[in-house]
Order: sequence, then structure tokens, then C-alpha cells
Amino acid sequence: MPDFEAIFKLLVLFGGFIGIIVAAGFGFKKVGQKPAASPEVIDKLTDLEARLGDMEERLDFTERALTDVRRRAQIPPKV
Repeated sequence: MPDFEAIFKLLVLFGGFIGIIVAAGFGFKKVGQKPAASPEVIDKLTDLEARLGDMEERLDFTERALTDVRRRAQIPPKV
């Protein structure tokens, strides 16, 4: 008599392996496809890039201002 438990384990293992390969194949197709960007999305991204650039400039200014304030605080007062 064949060992049904061993055969069942082999079938589950083989089926799982085939399932992973098939799922990965479908996943790779979706990853390779580039979605078409609408003009609205492009406009929003352009606006966000401009706003991000403005925020970077403000952050740089703030960092420089804080550095100046800290340097001034470290200088001992003249007596």
C-alpha cells in the first residue's frame, strides 16, 4: 500500500511551488507595465515639486538663521 501522507505532502509541496511561480509571473507583468499619467496628475506633480523646492529653500534659511543665533550665544559678553 502506498503511503498516502507522503504522497499528499509531495502534491501540496509541488502545487505550492507551481502556485508561487504562476503568481510571480503575473506579478512581474504588472510591475513591468507603466501606468499612463493623466495631464492632471502631471500638473499636480509639477506643482508639488515647485512647492517642495520652496520648502527646501525655507528650511535652508531657517537652519542658517539658527546656526547664527547659536554662534552668537556662545560668544562671551564683553566686560
